[in-house]
Amino acid sequence: MQNSARKRVTPIGYLVLLAFPCASSFAVVYARASLIQMMSVFGAVLVIAFFITWLRNSRIRISRDLPRLASVGEDLVYTVHYENLRSGKLANFLLEELPPDPSPSKELFLGSTEPGEEQRNAFDRTFIAYRWMWLVKQRIFFDSKATVCDSVRKGESKHCLMQITPKRRGVIKLSNMRALLPDPFGVFQRIQQVEQSTDHLIVLPKRYRVGDLHLSGSSRNQIGGEALSSISGHAGEFVGLREYRPGDPLRHIHWPSWGKSGKPIVKEYEDVFFPRYGLFLDTVVSAEKANLFEEGVSMAASFACAVDTRECLLDLIFMQQGAKVLTVGRGVAKVENMLETLAGVEIDLKPHWRELEKMILQHTENLTACIAIFCDWSEDRLKMVQKWEAAGLSLLLFYVCDDEKLAREQLKGMAKRFKIAPVDKIQQVLYSL
Repeated sequence: MQNSARKRVTPIGYLVLLAFPCASSFAVVYARASLIQMMSVFGAVLVIAFFITWLRNSRIRISRDLPRLASVGEDLVYTVHYENLRSGKLANFLLEELPPDPSPSKELFLGSTEPGEEQRNAFDRTFIAYRWMWLVKQRIFFDSKATVCDSVRKGESKHCLMQITPKRRGVIKLSNMRALLPDPFGVFQRIQQVEQSTDHLIVLPKRYRVGDLHLSGSSRNQIGGEALSSISGHAGEFVGLREYRPGDPLRHIHWPSWGKSGKPIVKEYEDVFFPRYGLFLDTVVSAEKANLFEEGVSMAASFACAVDTRECLLDLIFMQQGAKVLTVGRGVAKVENMLETLAGVEIDLKPHWRELEKMILQHTENLTACIAIFCDWSEDRLKMVQKWEAAGLSLLLFYVCDDEKLAREQLKGMAKRFKIAPVDKIQQVLYSL
């Protein structure tokens, strides 16, 4: 459990631990009664507090009333019900929600480079402990504070309000509630696990305000009720009843009318077409550019909310252990499904460029236009964009970066086709569309 040693000693405890040796030193040097008394008081407080804390015990069962969704940077307040399962009254205790273990995987640790790592000394570069500390700090899901709880008798249940502040998006597993049992002096506190079930909370990405979004693209309908390129996802609008014709689907038969007329009657529909847009998110990013990736996810979430999916379809295209496509819009799924997917998307360290390229080219014929968000640049990305353009796909390209000047140098001849989005100007870039 991270920071467990620090939590076992309170801020007051650190002051007493510091004051005791200071008072002892002065008492030895000056041998005054007041200093000896002060040393004795501090020493007695430390000894008594230690043994009381060691003897304290609890057995608590809790349950959480959680909302399903939260947002990055916004305080989340929820109710926790707690029950005292031990004999006797339980008083003077706190509950604290701790985040899941933020330790990175071996693959992520070895495949990452801390920004500025090359400037560290040879010892640090050899044992790379600072890289571990940097990754752990980046992966902490939320900040929380301990909540003081009311006293409970044996078998009694009460509730309290707890607050956490999500620091990063994702699906958070909450199973690490702790009971803090301080001593009467507030010097030390015992930390114990409580009985609890595992709850999950989806933290949505941060979103920006997007200006008036006008996506270009030509319309090419195909005979037969389907669209090939820019118009897709046909639906049927009921226009009336008519006699059955060979080839009509059985599900369109209107049984009450057949029963009245004695002839098979079917419901007639008029094909309705609406635009289909693509939203590509570049997930192939090194760990040291995780901040750019997070901003790219936020931009994708912002566009997902800005596109009116009541009158169109929107395809989210990304790589996550292979090429993936998620479609939302009229008659398919809601935008909330896309936001939940974006909440859980992670950096892909093993890109499948050919699979992605093949999938997007297959979708090119069905898309009116495509918004593409890149967080890095390479030869594979250049070839992919060139093939999209050669296929006639209308593109709105974004490049998330730290330094706008450096980004234009990386993009070279493609810079004029991109909207450069420095991390500190993303809101300005999106609002100016």
